Amino acid sequence: MQTFSYTRHDKKEKMIEFLIRRFPYQSRENWLKCISTGEVKVNKKKISPYHLLKNRDVVSYERPREKEPPVDDTYRILYKDDWILVVEKSGNLPISESGRYYRNTLINILKEKEGFSDLFAVHRLDKETSGVVLIARTKAVATILGKQFVQHVPEKTYHAVLIGKPSEGEILVTQPIKRNSPDKGKVRIRQVVNEAGKPSETVFTVIRTDGNLTLAEIRTYTGRTHQIRCHAEHIGYPILGDKLYGQTDDFFISLLNGDEEPLFPPYGRIERQLLHASSLSFRHPESEEWLTFTSDFVPQFKQYQIPGKLLA
Repeated sequence: MQTFSYTRHDKKEKMIEFLIRRFPYQSRENWLKCISTGEVKVNKKKISPYHLLKNRDVVSYERPREKEPPVDDTYRILYKDDWILVVEKSGNLPISESGRYYRNTLINILKEKEGFSDLFAVHRLDKETSGVVLIARTKAVATILGKQFVQHVPEKTYHAVLIGKPSEGEILVTQPIKRNSPDKGKVRIRQVVNEAGKPSETVFTVIRTDGNLTLAEIRTYTGRTHQIRCHAEHIGYPILGDKLYGQTDDFFISLLNGDEEPLFPPYGRIERQLLHASSLSFRHPESEEWLTFTSDFVPQFKQYQIPGKLLA
């Protein structure tokens, strides 16, 4: 069950208005049905769609799993102890709840299948980015590890298939990044290179090329949202399969609405961006031992129609 503590001081708001504003992934008609069936409640009580919310009201949403988009719930536990959990996840699985996903997330699937009571995501990978994920088993541990990420202590390596053939063997990108303009018609989740943004640093190293594709190793020295994808687009070599970066906003919205298929000619249908978190190193929150965990990108990428030599 998802719960939200309602806070809004500027004006009174009806239940249905709040749901449409806060969670636009469902239509007004669908939210009305959720309220009428009791899937949505306020302070554990069934209410009218026109109920006026008050500060500190607790809105709950008991969403059936079948209402969420399907995911690839494949994962592999690389390491676990009383403090942390290190997991290799698939390329179609969000880590924690957001938007349309609650039950179909790595955190909740691990709780259900492995019996963990509490799990806390320490860092983020996009839903379509596969590879190594670090998870804390208590809030206190999450705080300790969170400080490491703020201080840029962990070392992260990624691999990606880029569209294009860079002339340089290594490309350093230091352009700052910020969220896209909130103007109507813009995709707000898109990050853009902008001098008013936050400092960002990414290094792309070419491993090999084949035709118009490049396999690159990537290191990040900051942790901005969509940093690798945004910087890859900026230098003119977007990640193969990326539905947002290297594409028009109209194409992304059409994919989101189901009006387009994720086709990337001449490579065919590619369901996810070919970006993989290959290694993660950090200090153990209790022993302070330096730990490194790795994950092979080849099994994640080889199912798609790309030259075999690229992944050799």
